[in-house]
Amino acid sequence: MKKHILFGGMLLLAAVFTGCTEDFKDWADPIFNPEPNAITIPGVTATVVAQNVDLGKADDAVRLISVSTASAPEGTILDKMRIIVTPEGVEGAEPKTIPAISTPDGTFSKETLQEMILEYYGRRPDVRTFNTHVYLDGVYQGQAAYIDAGTVQLTLIPEAPKISQNYYIVGGTLDWAGSAASKEQKFRHSDLDVYEDPIFSIIIDAAEGDTWFAIGDDEGCDAITNDSDWSKLLGIVGGDNEATSGSLDYRYNMGADNSFKVPAGAKKIRVTIDMMEQTFKVEAVNIADSYYLIGDMGTWGNDKSMKFSHSDKDVFDDPVFTYVFAGGKEMWFAFGDAAALDAIDAGDWNQLFGTKGASEDLSGSFDRRYNLGGDHSFHVDGSAKFYRFTINPLDMTYEITPLNFEPFIYFIGATDGWAQAEQKLALTDESGIYTGYIYCADPNGWGNEFKFQRVPGDWGTEINFGTFTGGVSGDFAEGGGGNIKATAGEGIYYIEADMATGTLKGTRITNMNLVGDFNGWNPGDDAQQMTWNAAEYCYEITGARVNSNGWKFTANNDWGINLGGNDSVEPSMKIDDLAANGKNLGAVGSTIKLYPTRKTSDKIYCTVE
Repeated sequence: MKKHILFGGMLLLAAVFTGCTEDFKDWADPIFNPEPNAITIPGVTATVVAQNVDLGKADDAVRLISVSTASAPEGTILDKMRIIVTPEGVEGAEPKTIPAISTPDGTFSKETLQEMILEYYGRRPDVRTFNTHVYLDGVYQGQAAYIDAGTVQLTLIPEAPKISQNYYIVGGTLDWAGSAASKEQKFRHSDLDVYEDPIFSIIIDAAEGDTWFAIGDDEGCDAITNDSDWSKLLGIVGGDNEATSGSLDYRYNMGADNSFKVPAGAKKIRVTIDMMEQTFKVEAVNIADSYYLIGDMGTWGNDKSMKFSHSDKDVFDDPVFTYVFAGGKEMWFAFGDAAALDAIDAGDWNQLFGTKGASEDLSGSFDRRYNLGGDHSFHVDGSAKFYRFTINPLDMTYEITPLNFEPFIYFIGATDGWAQAEQKLALTDESGIYTGYIYCADPNGWGNEFKFQRVPGDWGTEINFGTFTGGVSGDFAEGGGGNIKATAGEGIYYIEADMATGTLKGTRITNMNLVGDFNGWNPGDDAQQMTWNAAEYCYEITGARVNSNGWKFTANNDWGINLGGNDSVEPSMKIDDLAANGKNLGAVGSTIKLYPTRKTSDKIYCTVE
């Protein structure tokens, strides 16, 4: 393209402007480099007419640039300004073309400028600098021209309300001034910038009677503590204290306290604020005793067979519920409490819970369908063997974890100086349950503590106390540094680890006995009690009186923990593969050794001589 395009010299000026739009590059197309076809004209130079423009205070049309023709050659006419902007400090940012809505006064759409800033920088209302090249269409010496008016630097502030880093409940069940000073009741927030995620939430205890409170940021709380100034707290616009949703504003703008009030009856209260929109939502939190899964893995209907598991704690002390289901196929599902499932019988499906995000999201927030305006069912593709579905009705969040379990998890701890991971638990149920016997000792005085590893020797596959979110019970407790502590001292422990629900139980084995036809199947026969051999990692007995009519191993003088043959035939001769609650054994001998820890074999086994 030549620098000038001649239209015959005798065309009217109007024809020049209508004709050039087909021959010149469309000004709305992105232009990433200065146009080589643009010309400069003496006296046609862009200047900035406003700096540090706050779009929050600007009109819909914002004048930024001026280009005058007063010093230009006679007959110069300017039209269709556009600017190519490059943001400062944004690595790898592509320049952007922004059209003016009027020329030559350089007026731009506030909405377009706001979108431009958000694309490069986000919503935080800081001064943003743009290196800017100004171009115009025009007529110069009777010819249509593409004019370079030079470069300027624009500084703009995006439209956004004031959002603080922290917010607090003032009042509630706590003393008003004391809670402002301690800032104890702090809203939760994500790790994102507050202008990218302006949502804050908190759950507080409700009072026995009405619960009154206000909301403050650091400035507002400090004003109470330092100056007894309560005017910087946030309250309800309109003054309806019992409103469950609405707009927020500062007391000094409203001229009144306008505090929040939740009538008696709730046990917990959830408060959510959107500081970009300056809105709030207040909800009484009620957690059901039970929740149920429905969907493609079972039935769509009032079927309470798929009940979420829960600890024996109060649901407000432990609000986490878990259900593990088999994968292998694509599935859609939802969940609900008993009332939601009962409502299905009347044709009401809207009381079920669904995801607030996309159905394929493996984590996020949930709500009742009647608040979501649709089914919003959950969905998995079935690629995993199992899925763990965890819900927290207190903060209304969920997580779906694909589970593919390895055959073993490995014990590592003080017993072997934290250097070896040879003892192991075996996957005895495909849903994620590992069981086995582990020898726990503390020869170096480091504490009788341990962890597990998915891959022996690889600390990147560590399984520690924190892994068992469903609870650690029996003779195990929390140790130091995420370790698990064997609280009953040195010895053998029978372990049940449910990696799907995140529960762990340890039972100290105080004795291991032989029981069978020979002693009337008495699990507490002291004459047939075995002795632990720490050097060989085995229980042993001489002078055993077992016979071919059947016998087994029992622990702690009870049938609750017992070992037999992993075989379909009884009595079993398969002494090299023992299983919990297995078949009666038929091997005969007087010297018997039981190797329960899987240290030297993938199986629990015994020898009979």
